[in-house]
Amino acid sequence: MNTTDKKLADAQAAAAVSMAEARESACEAKTAVTDAASAAKESAADKLGDIKDAAADKLGDIKDAAADKLGDIKDAAADKLGDIKDAAADKFGDIKDAAADKLGDVKEKGSDILDKVKGFAADILHKGAAGAENLADKLDN
Repeated sequence: MNTTDKKLADAQAAAAVSMAEARESACEAKTAVTDAASAAKESAADKLGDIKDAAADKLGDIKDAAADKLGDIKDAAADKLGDIKDAAADKFGDIKDAAADKLGDVKEKGSDILDKVKGFAADILHKGAAGAENLADKLDN
């Protein structure tokens, strides 16, 4: 083998070794990138899970606080409604009493008027009967 062929063979052998090393290095790089991507994905998933848990806790706190406030508002409204109901009952009682007094006055006045009408009717009937008697006496004579 001459020197040129030997140099060519040596160069080919060196190139083959370099190619094998390059392939191995590329495989190692691919594995490292894949591992790093998986680790980043897991880390992101963990962070998102932490954020989700924190948000759920905060929303639970907000929900509890809102429920407490609504309960307080409901209780205050019930108290106020009770006060209004009591005040209305008192007012309606006063109105009922005043109406009963007025009705009593109307009944009394109506009774007085009825008594006057009865007396007037009795006077008319009495005078009519006396006039009829007087007329009958005159007719008999």
